[in-house]
Amino acid sequence: MNSSKLFFNRLLKGWRYQYGVIKTIADWTVMLYIVLPAITIFLFIYRSWWTDIPSWIENVPFFLLFFLLYLLSWNGNIRTYIEAADKVFLIKKFNLFWGMKKWGYGYTLVYQAVITIGAIVVLLPFLLNHYHFEWKQIGILMFYFISLKTGLMLVKYHLVKIETRYKKITWSVISFIIVSWFSQLNYYLWEIGIWLPIYIGGSLIMLIAIYLSLRTIKKLSSIDHEVDMEQTQKTGNIQLIFTMAPEIEKPVVTKRTKPLFFRNSKRIFKKRTQRNGFIELFIKVFLRNYSYVSGYLVMINVTTFAIVLLPPIWIKVTIFLGYLFMMYFWISLIWDKIMGTNPIMKKYLEHPSYFTAKRNVILVLFIIAILLLLLYFLFAVTVTSKLGLMSEFAVLSSISK
Repeated sequence: MNSSKLFFNRLLKGWRYQYGVIKTIADWTVMLYIVLPAITIFLFIYRSWWTDIPSWIENVPFFLLFFLLYLLSWNGNIRTYIEAADKVFLIKKFNLFWGMKKWGYGYTLVYQAVITIGAIVVLLPFLLNHYHFEWKQIGILMFYFISLKTGLMLVKYHLVKIETRYKKITWSVISFIIVSWFSQLNYYLWEIGIWLPIYIGGSLIMLIAIYLSLRTIKKLSSIDHEVDMEQTQKTGNIQLIFTMAPEIEKPVVTKRTKPLFFRNSKRIFKKRTQRNGFIELFIKVFLRNYSYVSGYLVMINVTTFAIVLLPPIWIKVTIFLGYLFMMYFWISLIWDKIMGTNPIMKKYLEHPSYFTAKRNVILVLFIIAILLLLLYFLFAVTVTSKLGLMSEFAVLSSISK
């Protein structure tokens, strides 16, 4: 078996694995009633962009689309398609091992380039018919972002290797800012028509990034890091399913030696009562657990998104009433989970102060959830009205009727 055959075998194996993951949630009913209609609606909307430019794009400067393409360039990682067993068996045949990694890296470059081209194709109606760009200008943009993504994949490869959380965040922010400054410079050169430096800079970035990437993945010392990266890429869809499924338990795994909030675990309330003790325990556990806080905010954000997008008033009211019921039920469920699973607290579950603290906590979090929903809703309505998206929603409402 040569390296190319080994690579394609693992590529097909990865595709079959991802298909099996998707098939667990997208059976034929989901495909027929959700996925296919969504694709059809998108194609109709995309076709309408070519014939009639939507009004909301009139208030969107091109620099915002340029920034979105810049954010998209940070997506993607270097893939080598190695497995944990390769550290024992395949590593003994270095030429076969190295050849497979080169095939994996080459496939990564082509795949990420296709994603960038696809993003620009989606924006093509606006670039040609609204901003009135020439094909040469669009081609330069495409070349720049493809070369930029090649360099950013190498940067992310080294950022992931940093184990310290704060050090990783610091270097990630610094890298994001520095690359954004470089992109702004290229945007300015592109806007005034000086394209030669963009060609030269993009070519240098691509060539240097490819050379350094191949040199980096050739090192045997990086095999453990690459195995971890491949495992993360392989289970990415599973993690997404877990995140979107509230009924699935998602334990938080962290390397932090101290909690982010209440590190010294000082008292929140000066007055020490049994009720305050129950409330303090719940607040500390709730805020220290990312899954609880994220679930709380996700429910608010999803409800806001649904209320803003769905035009009929009666549907908005129904969603809001359902949100009130679900939020109240979810907060009470989290309280029972936090307090009930603590072995020390089980002897106090029938105490009157326990029920008083439970009512107070649920009421406060419930009111905060309502206020946050109203705040998000007002912000979303303001933004959509400024961009002219409300008129688009009205058109969709009339079509649906």
